[in-house]
Amino acid sequence: MSESPHAVMRLGAQAVDALPPRLRRSVRSALGRPGPRPVPLDELDEELARATALMGPAPDEARELLDGIVLALPSAPPADPFSDAYREWAWDLYRAISGRADYDTEHEASPFDPALARERPFPYQTGSLALVGRDLVARGHLLECLADAVPPQSGPRRVVEFGPGWGNLTRDLVLTGLDVTAVELDPKFCDLIAHRCNGPGRVAVAQGDMLGFVAEEPYDAAVFFESFHHCADHVTMLRRLHDIVRPGGAVLFASEPIQNMDYSWGPRLDGLSVWSSRTYGWLELGFDCVYFDAVLARTGWSARRCRLGVGASETDVLVALAAPDA
Repeated sequence: MSESPHAVMRLGAQAVDALPPRLRRSVRSALGRPGPRPVPLDELDEELARATALMGPAPDEARELLDGIVLALPSAPPADPFSDAYREWAWDLYRAISGRADYDTEHEASPFDPALARERPFPYQTGSLALVGRDLVARGHLLECLADAVPPQSGPRRVVEFGPGWGNLTRDLVLTGLDVTAVELDPKFCDLIAHRCNGPGRVAVAQGDMLGFVAEEPYDAAVFFESFHHCADHVTMLRRLHDIVRPGGAVLFASEPIQNMDYSWGPRLDGLSVWSSRTYGWLELGFDCVYFDAVLARTGWSARRCRLGVGASETDVLVALAAPDA
C-alpha cells in the first residue's frame, strides 16, 4: 500500500529537519520555507524586547516570535572541540550573547513567586495548553525510559536528579515510589521541591552545583531533565558520574539540546535560548550529536537515543551506560 500524500510530506519534512543547520536552511529556502531569520548581534536587543513584552500576557505568541529568529554566529569556532582554544571561544560567545563579563552559577537563579509556584508551578501557571502538553509528553517518555533502565528490584530504586528546578519530574518519581536525591542550585527551588514532593518514595534535597555533588553511595540512575546544558564543565561532569552511578546503572539525558548543529558545542543560537541568556544570564549550551557521542566515549560512556517518533525532537532521551573498559 502506497503512503498517503500527507505521510510522504511528513517524512520529507523529517528528512529535512535531520540535516545540518546550514544545509537545512538552504533546503528550506529552496522549498519556500526558509525557517528562522538570522539576526546579527547588534540587532538582537530590539528583537528580544518584543518577545519580553509578550512573555507574561501571551507566552505562546512570545515563543512563536522567538522560534522565528536565530542569532547569526559572530565568529567561527576552532577546529578541535576538545581544545582550550575552543572552550575559550565558547565562553566568548556566551559573554557576547548574555552581555555579562563572565559566567557565574548565581546567574542560574529563576525569578518566580514561591507562593504561586506551590499551588501552580511552571508550566501550568503559563496557561498554555501547548506548553503543558509538551512537558507532560517529555516527562512521560523519560519515565518509560527510566523504567527500562532501572527495572523493579528488591530494595527501593535510588535516583539522583540534577537540576530539578520546579520539581515536576521529582514529584513524579517520588509519587511512583522511588527514593530521590534532588541536586538543585537555587535555594527557592529547593524549598519548593521539599514542599511539593511528598509520597511513598523519599526525597532528599541537596542544595549546590551539580559539579560539586558527592554521592555517599552510588545510585541506580542519574537523571538530567532539561538541565545538563546548564553545566559549566560538561566533560568533568561526565567523568564524575562514574562515581555517582553504580556499576550497571544508567545516566539519562532527557529533553536536552543534543542535535545537529553548525558547531560541536557551545551556546545555542535559537531565539528562546538567546533570550534566556540575555535576560537572566543562563548558560544555554547545545551539543552536536557527533560531538556528544565522542565526548561520551572519551569519558567512558556509551548511549542510545530513545525517540517517540521518527525524527529527533525535544522528547528524546539518551540512555548512557558505562563502557565495558571504563
